[in-house]
Amino acid sequence: AANEAKDNVKYLNTLERFIEPLYSGDPDTIIEMLPALLNALKMVHTIARYFNTTERMTKLFMKITNQMVSSCKLCLNGKNPPEAIWDQDPELLLENLESCLRLNEMYQEQYRITKDKLLTMPKGKQFDFSETQIFGKFDLFCRRVIKLIDMFSNIQRF
Repeated sequence: AANEAKDNVKYLNTLERFIEPLYSGDPDTIIEMLPALLNALKMVHTIARYFNTTERMTKLFMKITNQMVSSCKLCLNGKNPPEAIWDQDPELLLENLESCLRLNEMYQEQYRITKDKLLTMPKGKQFDFSETQIFGKFDLFCRRVIKLIDMFSNIQRF
């Protein structure tokens, strides 16, 4: 158990610098570091002795996704109550809403690029995680974002 804990700490520490922008950056900043983050996750999945189970990696991906959604919410409305969204400059808000959609799109694209790279090494460990579990919450958030974009675009028009 001690060896497992040491191994897990070692690999999670290597991920720390890639995960930190999820807490401090806006969607555009996070997009820039996605290739490095996914590469680090691929490394953990292929090399770690204990942390590389499908269950643990799926949970890690879900936590990353949840933090991306939280970062988007913070970017859209800060720490203000939800109704404060109506007091924002519609043009800036629309830009931020679009950047949230872009983050989800680029996250899933980078995931698939990494998954495809692993497929070229058939003897290696594969990304065979539930994409519904990993991306479901972000996809749901983005469906709401699309509705907000439609609504604020109409408001801006009239």
